[in-house]
Amino acid sequence: MRSWQDQDVMAFLGREAPRYTSYPSAHHFGPLDAATYAAWLSHAPRDQSLALYLHIPFCQQLCHFCGCNTRATRRYEPVADYVDALCREIQMTRMTLGFTPRVHAIHFGGGSPSMLEPADMGRVFDAIDAAFDILPDAEISIELDPRHVTERKVAAYKAFGVNRVSLGVQDTDPGVQVAIGRVQPLEQIEAAIRLLREHDLGAIGVDLVYGLPLQTPDSLARTLTDIIALAPSRIAAFSYAHVPWVKKHQNLIDTDALPDTPAKAAMFLQISEALTAHGYEAIGIDHFARPEDELTRCFHAGTMRRNFMGYSTLPNDLLIGLGASSLGELPGGIAQNIPQSTSYANRIRAGELATVRGWRYRDDDKARKAVISALMCYFKADIGDILVRYGFEPDHLDVEIAALKPFIEAGLVSVDKRVVVFYSPLKMLVRPVAACFDAYMCEDGENRYSRVA
Repeated sequence: MRSWQDQDVMAFLGREAPRYTSYPSAHHFGPLDAATYAAWLSHAPRDQSLALYLHIPFCQQLCHFCGCNTRATRRYEPVADYVDALCREIQMTRMTLGFTPRVHAIHFGGGSPSMLEPADMGRVFDAIDAAFDILPDAEISIELDPRHVTERKVAAYKAFGVNRVSLGVQDTDPGVQVAIGRVQPLEQIEAAIRLLREHDLGAIGVDLVYGLPLQTPDSLARTLTDIIALAPSRIAAFSYAHVPWVKKHQNLIDTDALPDTPAKAAMFLQISEALTAHGYEAIGIDHFARPEDELTRCFHAGTMRRNFMGYSTLPNDLLIGLGASSLGELPGGIAQNIPQSTSYANRIRAGELATVRGWRYRDDDKARKAVISALMCYFKADIGDILVRYGFEPDHLDVEIAALKPFIEAGLVSVDKRVVVFYSPLKMLVRPVAACFDAYMCEDGENRYSRVA
């Protein structure tokens, strides 16, 4: 294997490629009407449990780096009105399903779900309880902003059954925090984690971002020291995706202050070395978990999945999305709600499901998805075995395997009897490798995806 600083390897890092939290990538989604989604719901498997994702598209302020679908508001009235619509959508979804599904996971994402007042969070849980059968061992997780974690809210989360929390930290360096428009002193982060643990919410994940403006090896080392001392059970280290052509507010970031590609690659290696040296196991392209964490156990059991929320311990791919811009997946395909929160609420109030776009699975989509998922999760894919499982001849993707030649020559990939194995310590390089099996990449031009590094 060549050095990661080799010119060819650097060229791969400079490419654009999907992160493959879905296949196909969301760029390829097209119009999908509510009637189609309703038909998918009414034919959802009754013998399998499913997951719920609820999107809360509000923040008190918009961070410069953010790539999420959210909007800033300092008034709570729009949030409360949105909860009305969300509860109504839950009811409508249950009626369309025609049965009461068992639920193995509930995830609140955003935006900042921590904006919800306990009373409104209670309304949402009441609606979920009335529409679904929440399994006793269901994972109920929520994304929190450390700046808005209060004892009253944490007590409510515990009462509602929340058992996993993800804290958006990004970086603990004061200068970097100013540069990204998210100032949260380390003491505030420490206090939030202490409060969660006092209420027996100990399954805590921390989200970091590398490649941010003004980040340096020294500042990143201090952030890692800070986070390791907090001892979360999981750490996600995401590569900052600078896509101002998609997220206009990212123009607030000084591009001259962003690390270049070699610096970002070195930062990832720095993160990986520091965390694995302190007992975390590297999982996938950007996650690190304690040996006792469920994600680590699923990784070793071969049951870990890749979906819209990143790496998942869920038992299957069945997911119902609720709220503005939320994504869901059913056997027929992928469905996404209208992104604008006001338009979403208006559709729901009119008694219509808010689905506006998505993807109907066709041809060999599910087989390709399985290949890409295996590479993204385990860095290894038995192409022939996967194809046979999905009803195709073992040579169905031989042209795609041949396209791996540049990666093989660079020492990043090996192929033996249609078994593809990826080797590089720069785990993000598996993205362009997986893209060789993407039937729709050829339809794309530049500025469609984030760069690999």
